[in-house]
Amino acid sequence: MSVEFPFPIPSGWFPVVAGPNLASSEVRRLECFGREVVVYRTESGKAQIVDAYCPHLGAHLGVGGEVVGELIRCPFHGWRFGEEGKCLEIPYATRIPQGAKLTSYPTIERNGFVWAWYDPDERPPFFEIPILTQFDSPEWVETFNKTWRIRSQIQEMGENGADSAHFPTVHGSAAAPPSNASSNGAHRHATQITELETSKGRARSVIEVHSFGLGFGYTHFTGICETISMNCMLPVDDETTILSVVFLQPRGSENHGIAKAICKDLDKQVAEDIPIWEHKRYLKAPMLCDGDGPIADYRRWCTQFYPGYSGSAI
Repeated sequence: MSVEFPFPIPSGWFPVVAGPNLASSEVRRLECFGREVVVYRTESGKAQIVDAYCPHLGAHLGVGGEVVGELIRCPFHGWRFGEEGKCLEIPYATRIPQGAKLTSYPTIERNGFVWAWYDPDERPPFFEIPILTQFDSPEWVETFNKTWRIRSQIQEMGENGADSAHFPTVHGSAAAPPSNASSNGAHRHATQITELETSKGRARSVIEVHSFGLGFGYTHFTGICETISMNCMLPVDDETTILSVVFLQPRGSENHGIAKAICKDLDKQVAEDIPIWEHKRYLKAPMLCDGDGPIADYRRWCTQFYPGYSGSAI
């Protein structure tokens, strides 16, 4: 933790790698949650995520480690580990030491990503993320996919959605319309209604924003051009975040001028937000005023993802 970001990595589901990019039997080394991990795909197609260092003598499984069937083999002495990180084979031993296992992470694959559950106390998942059926529908097409590595904490970046007053100053646009925000456990939902001037007159647009923990959220735009924006964040450490944004739009609309404009504007807004995120300091007691948006409510909702942290994330 630092002065700028005085709280730890939160609990939640986080996107570790794009699923289609992880080949069968591939072993890939990654840095996330403030540690080295490896993600691999077994021969049957299941993605697994484990800590990178073998508990035997510390070899890195992402440097020479191999998938053998459903197991990952250490490149140093050939120890083999299975689901949940348990050592199942040692080629030269008659007995496997008790407790010989890798730290593993509950893993699911959906919405185009392999997701890992992280909890600092290694508690099991206490919420799920939904399946967006549009990802597998032939009626929808991916129109935007971009990733940024940003020096900021995951909660700070997520707070942008509650901070409606920054839009005119940072993005040169009208302030975001008032939203009806509510939460139910790890799920936070907000609805905004806007009216935009078009060449054919005023058009009504409804914006539904859903967050499931701090690592996964999506926004459903209806009205002028239906769009689903999926926003995913992975904490590399407690002050670095990888942001991935994917846009889906109905097939046939992807070449429409408005559809292209929506994607272009999102790219522009992130570029404008990054300098603010990377140089601001988190204030536990900010001097808020009316019109700032539901920032305090958002911060209260975030506290559930920091188990046992006495500093509180508000």
